Amino acid sequence: MAAGWGRADLPGDAVGFVSLATFALTIPTALLTTRLGVRLAHALSRRKLETAFGLFLVAVSLRFLWDLLG
Repeated sequence: MAAGWGRADLPGDAVGFVSLATFALTIPTALLTTRLGVRLAHALSRRKLETAFGLFLVAVSLRFLWDLLG
């Protein structure tokens, strides 16, 4: 946060590099979906959970490559 203090090119609601609006929306969403995520993680077998996480990592990697090359 401190690194972005005083920068003119940041949105008006930002404290350093942290957007207060995004922070205010992220926290309640995380609190509401945590219980669902825990239930889902315990309902899936270990193998299915590992496969889902692996697919997520592949998707993130492809997005990084897309942004880098595109």
